[in-house]
Amino acid sequence: MNCKTAAQCLLVNNVWHPQPFEDCDADAGFFCNVNEGGCSQRIGACNPAGQEGNFVCNTMGVFPDPFECEKYHFCYQNGQNLVSINMVCDNTAFSPATGDCSLPLSDMVCTTPQWNCSQAGEMNAWSGNNNIYYLCVAENRNGIRVLYPDLFRCSANQVFSSGRCVDRQTVPSLPGEDNSYRCGSPGLFQDVTNCRYYYFCDANLSSQHLQCPSGSYFHPQTSSCVTGTC
Repeated sequence: MNCKTAAQCLLVNNVWHPQPFEDCDADAGFFCNVNEGGCSQRIGACNPAGQEGNFVCNTMGVFPDPFECEKYHFCYQNGQNLVSINMVCDNTAFSPATGDCSLPLSDMVCTTPQWNCSQAGEMNAWSGNNNIYYLCVAENRNGIRVLYPDLFRCSANQVFSSGRCVDRQTVPSLPGEDNSYRCGSPGLFQDVTNCRYYYFCDANLSSQHLQCPSGSYFHPQTSSCVTGTC
């Protein structure tokens, strides 16, 4: 199957078979969309506006992919530029709350849209982690006006509320936060005690202790999780 053909998986004699049920009109801006259950103009993984490589880093941090629950993105400072590393979980879903691949694919992050854009300029906190927020952006693609989210992060001890980042009333340790690690500079750094873990240091030099997906480890030379064992 491809992004222009919507199909349903049918179990026949204990074997799964894709059964096409709709051809999407790509020229009119319709593509397969898992959350919509068929052809849709809504931005998604099959829509060119949502395909891998189009994730834009606006602030440093770890971000969920807006369109595919198995994907997530590292945004870090490389010289004068913010750079994105695209990562994929191994048969699990990315958790915005904990910053790792700890959710089953049946979780609501996969079955329910995690963002909603009704108009350009709208801003909302990200579902499951109100330290992350998004701005709804409008683009004209082949004569079709589409809305999609641009993701940002507040500072470490802030949450997004009523259109802006505000200080927490109380500041407990966030899921994945590790106050024992002292950041010398922003970026991703190896946990020398366990190769499957690493530290993310934000612009305020606050740290988060994160785990690579199953079957991978943190490679300090590339500052990313790579397939294999250490």
